[in-house]
Amino acid sequence: MNRLQTRMIRMAMLAVCSAALTAPFTVLAQDTATPPPPPPAGHEGGPGGHMSPQERDAHQLEMLTKHLNLTDAQQAQIKQIFADSDAKMKAAHDNAGAGDKKDMREQMKAAMEDRQSKVRAVLTPDQQKKYDEMVAKMKERMGEHHDHGGPGGGGDNPPPPPPAQ
Repeated sequence: MNRLQTRMIRMAMLAVCSAALTAPFTVLAQDTATPPPPPPAGHEGGPGGHMSPQERDAHQLEMLTKHLNLTDAQQAQIKQIFADSDAKMKAAHDNAGAGDKKDMREQMKAAMEDRQSKVRAVLTPDQQKKYDEMVAKMKERMGEHHDHGGPGGGGDNPPPPPPAQ
């Protein structure tokens, strides 16, 4: 595998992980009362598209603050959790050899679960309930997305048959 192919695989994995991180928050960002602001120049594609990890984290923190009514102290704690998680995921990505993608995915999945657990620990019981609902919706949507092949196809499970009439 040449360097270009390795680089492209790494970029694709980073895009997948970014999308997984932003999924619960993009669902909540759908506010019908006001139209979304246009993306900053050079950031077409929205959350998880061309955002840096710092921009994605800022967006996620904004959504959590809006939907969970986070205090300033909670925001500061979650911002640090996000930074620590990003560092772990970057290390997993950087340490992955060309043939060790499974280990990288496992490390990234563990970092994501740790991130969610730590965020949840910062929240009040009422906020935890709302957060759990957000995460469950995200997992449900990702499960449907993966089960049916999602963009680019390749899913292991065929789509369900159409409803009987």
